[in-house]
Amino acid sequence: MGSIVMRDFSRPDDVYEFVHGRSLVVRVSEAEEVWRSELEPGWNWDEDLEPYAEGATSCPMTHREYVVSGQIRYLTDEGTEVVGAPGDFLFISPGHRAWVVGDETCVLIDW
Repeated sequence: MGSIVMRDFSRPDDVYEFVHGRSLVVRVSEAEEVWRSELEPGWNWDEDLEPYAEGATSCPMTHREYVVSGQIRYLTDEGTEVVGAPGDFLFISPGHRAWVVGDETCVLIDW
């Protein structure tokens, strides 16, 4: 039997504030959540997230991301580099760092 879960980022389950932005999290099941990140110019993994990564020098998470606005640059530990722009979908494996590109806030949907 099918079901539908509808959530709204105006009432998030969690909010994570960074030096240069924030992430809103809604849970759609016990095992699934969706993030909406608003990353301001100057946001970068090294400054905004690495302090919370418990010793990791790059992001240990997998991301499935859709870029709503702005641009974000990813660099993997192996040296692969891409820039995501509005309309791009990215699948990002663990072992990467990221930076907002330019002077526009980057808005991402991540699940």
